[in-house]
Amino acid sequence: MIARKVLVAEDSPITHDLLKLLLKQRGHQVDIATDGQQALEALQTRDYDVALLDFHLPKMDGLQVAAALKKGANGRKLPRLIAITADVEGLLAHEENCENFDHVIPKPLDIYQVGKLVEEQADIRDQQQAAPPEPTAAPRGAVARPAPSFFEELGFQFIAWPDDVEATRLSARGMQATLGDPRFDGILIRRPVTTDELMTVWRRKALYVLPVIDLTGTLGPKADLDGSKLNAHDADQVAQVVRSFQEQRARLHRDLLFSEKLSEQLLGRIFVSEHPLMPSLDPNSKTSVSYNTTLSGALIAREAQGLCEQGLLQREFFDRFHVCPSCDSTRLHVREECAKCRSANLVEEPYLHHFTCAYQGPESEFRRGDELICPKCRRALSHFGFDYDRPGTMLVCQACGHAASEPEVGFVCMDCGTHIDSENCSTRDVFSYRITDQGIGFAEHGRAFLGEVSDALRFADLPIELVVALNAAAKQYNEEKIAFTLLNISYEKEREVTAEHGARQFAQARDLFIENLRAALHKGDLVVKGQTYDFALLQDITPEQAKTECDRLRDAAQANVRCDLGARFQAFGPEDFS
Repeated sequence: MIARKVLVAEDSPITHDLLKLLLKQRGHQVDIATDGQQALEALQTRDYDVALLDFHLPKMDGLQVAAALKKGANGRKLPRLIAITADVEGLLAHEENCENFDHVIPKPLDIYQVGKLVEEQADIRDQQQAAPPEPTAAPRGAVARPAPSFFEELGFQFIAWPDDVEATRLSARGMQATLGDPRFDGILIRRPVTTDELMTVWRRKALYVLPVIDLTGTLGPKADLDGSKLNAHDADQVAQVVRSFQEQRARLHRDLLFSEKLSEQLLGRIFVSEHPLMPSLDPNSKTSVSYNTTLSGALIAREAQGLCEQGLLQREFFDRFHVCPSCDSTRLHVREECAKCRSANLVEEPYLHHFTCAYQGPESEFRRGDELICPKCRRALSHFGFDYDRPGTMLVCQACGHAASEPEVGFVCMDCGTHIDSENCSTRDVFSYRITDQGIGFAEHGRAFLGEVSDALRFADLPIELVVALNAAAKQYNEEKIAFTLLNISYEKEREVTAEHGARQFAQARDLFIENLRAALHKGDLVVKGQTYDFALLQDITPEQAKTECDRLRDAAQANVRCDLGARFQAFGPEDFS
C-alpha cells in the first residue's frame, strides 16, 4: 500500500481525531484543518493526494473551499476532493458547485470504507496524471452525445452514461444515486460501452440495482430494456420496467444494497430484476456466453457458484464448452487433423487393395503416370476386380504424407493460437441460475437471516460513538490491561416478526429491547443502536465472562417485549480488534 498525504477538514474533534487515527493506522500522513480558511490555505500551499472536506465548515463551507481551490488551480496538480456531510440533500442540491467534488461520504461515517475510498481516489489521481491530457479544442463531454430522446419526457429520474457515470468521475446526480436515493429510476446508456467499463456500476454502491436502459442497441441481453427502437408509444413498457425495479428495490435489505461483495450484489440484482440469470451464446465473449446483466460471464460463473454452495441460488445446465488451457477462452476452432503431425491439410483419397501381396494404401502411392504399380511388390495392377479393388477411402496428410482411415480432432484457440489435442482439452459447463427461498430471505432481511453474526462485526456497521468508545477501551487495555467486551446483537426472528406484525411493530419491539438491555447493564457500559445490528460495550469484563451473562441479559431485555425477537449475542474482545 502506498502512503498518501491526506487533509481532513472537519470542525468536530471527535470526527477528525477518529479519521486521523484510522488513516494513520493505514500508513497515511494526515493533516487537520478545523475551518474552511485553514483548509483552503493548506490545499493551496501543500501537495495532498486526497482532501476530506466537511460540507458545513466554519468561515468557508466545503463547497466554497472546493470551488476556490479549482478556480485558482492554474494547471496545478490538485488532490481528489471528497465531501463528508450529514446534509447530503443540501449538498447535492447545489449541482453545479457539487461537481467540484469527486465523491461524497454521508454521515454517520462508514468508517470501514473511508480508508479504502481514500486509497481508491488517490489511485485515480495517479492514473489521471499518467494519462495524456485531453485535447483542449473540444469541451468536456462533447463526444457524440445522442440527441435527447423521449425518455427525458417520461417524468422519471435517470442517471446517464457517460454524463453522470464514468470510470473516474460521478456527477452530483451520480453521487446521490450511490447513496441509495429512491428517486432515481434507472441508468440510460447514451453511447456504446463495454462490459469492462460497466464494472464501474458494480464498484459504486447502490447503482447495480438500477435498471439499465440501452439507447445504443449494442448491449443486447445485458440491458434490462433496449430503448434504441422505442418511441413515445412505448412509454408503458418503460414504466413497467422502472416500477418493477422500484418495488423490488424497496424490499432489498441495505446489507445487499450497499454491499461491496460482488456475490451479494449479484444476488441483489437477481432479486430486484425478478429474472433468473440466463446465458445466451455470444461469440464476442471469451466464455462464449453472456448473461442478462452487465457482468462478464466469467465473473458470474465464479460468484454464482459460491451462492449455489450457500443454497442461495440453484443452477440448471445450459451447455458445455471446451476450454483453452493457456488463456481460458472457449472460442476454439475445431478441425480434423493428421494424427502424426497435427496438420489440417488432409485430402480424401480412395485406397487400393492389391490381392497378390495384400498391400493396401492410397491410390497416389500406386499411381505412376497412367499406370498403377504396387509400391510393395512392384507388379502392375491391370484388371480391377482381378488384380485389385477399391474398398473405400482414406485421409492423406499433404504435409507429411501420413495416411489413416480416420482423422484426429484438434482445437486451435481463436484468442491466443494455442493448439490443443482433443484428449487433452478440458471442458466447462455453463448454467443458468435462479434465486432460492433462502436467497429471497437473505435479500429481504440481510445477513442476520443467515445467522452470519461473525461477518456482521464490520466497521461499516459501527456508529461513530461506538468506534470512539472502542478506541478508548483498546487504549486502556493496552496501557492498563483493563479488559472489555463488545456484544454484537442480531435478531434471528426479524423476518418472522415483520411478516406477522409488520416492520413498524418490529422496530418498536427492538427499541424496547435496547432500553431494557441498557437498564440491565452496569454504569459505564454503553449500548448503541446500529443500522442492522445493535451493540453493547461492556467494561472490565472478558468475552468468556460476558458469555455467562448473555442469557441473563437477553432475558432481562426481552422481559416485557410482546414478541420474541430471537436476539443472539456474540462476544468480541481486544484481540478481535488488533
